[in-house]
Amino acid sequence: MTEDTHPIAGLNPAFIHKVLFIAGGFVLLALVWKLATVLLLAFASVIIAVLIRSLADPIRTRTSLSTGLSIALASVTILAVLTGAGWLFGSTISAQIETLADRLPASLAELETLIGALPFGSQLASRLDGAGATSSLQGMVGQVGGYVMAVIGAGANLLLVVFAGLFFAANPERMRDGLLMLVPAGPRKPLREAANESGRALRLWLVGTLADMVVVGVLTGIGTALIGLPSPVALGLFAGLAAFVPIVGPIVSVVPAVLLALDQGPEMILWAIAVYFIVQQIESNLIYPFIQKRAVNLPPALTLFGVLGFGTLFGPLGVMFASPLLVVGLVWIKLLYVRNTLGEDVPLPGETG
Repeated sequence: MTEDTHPIAGLNPAFIHKVLFIAGGFVLLALVWKLATVLLLAFASVIIAVLIRSLADPIRTRTSLSTGLSIALASVTILAVLTGAGWLFGSTISAQIETLADRLPASLAELETLIGALPFGSQLASRLDGAGATSSLQGMVGQVGGYVMAVIGAGANLLLVVFAGLFFAANPERMRDGLLMLVPAGPRKPLREAANESGRALRLWLVGTLADMVVVGVLTGIGTALIGLPSPVALGLFAGLAAFVPIVGPIVSVVPAVLLALDQGPEMILWAIAVYFIVQQIESNLIYPFIQKRAVNLPPALTLFGVLGFGTLFGPLGVMFASPLLVVGLVWIKLLYVRNTLGEDVPLPGETG
């Protein structure tokens, strides 16, 4: 028996270590797949923590308060802003959302009538009815109601995410170093750098995204009000929230406006589509490049396939968090592979290349 073989099995220890490493990798992938929802919620907590620290760090720098007091003041400030907005616009938004929910079923019925009035519309309507599509149109409102109930049922998860975000914001280094203890000492330094750069990139992305959402919501609300659509505040709020999800969000946000425009004739439908088209052109060509110039510039094609890929793998949560996941993945690939492995000097988000 040679010295480089296992005393019992007669195998090379290096071979055993490789087999165990590969097996451990498969086990880890299986756990990640099974715990995908939990991990995505944890990632959402990280985004909340980044939001809080984005406000707490300037407060700490300018006031010399401790980290804990700065985080508390930042959290109170965010809560005060949300509460003040709710107090100022809550009744208007609530009334308009209720009006929107009441009018959508009638709009769907009008859509079916419009289809029937088209040339060959009766044949099309009969085929749709035979295929169950007409009943599906009627059932869309029930499905939307089911989604709303699912959102309400996710309130506990939201509270969990918020409180976990507060804990992460209080001491992100402890969470980072705790996770790094699970890897060998050799790669800890580059992984620590990647984690730090990911946090900085997420902060830039979050600030840019929030600014983009506000602009889209305001422009949509003003545009729909000018053409006379009902519930412009609710439509603007929905468009702003939908802007959090690139590619998919702008497409989804136009649907309620078109449905509301059905009972006002084809001209109003064209005006509604024109408003959303103009807003998206302004956002895509003027606002978004200006905001993202100092933030994180994700290639549109990468964003599109990222949304499709994460949505296929992880469902609605994957679609919602596709952009921040791509931001983190882009940082890790550039830093750990392109820079450290290939030796090429590429700029990270926020750096000038």
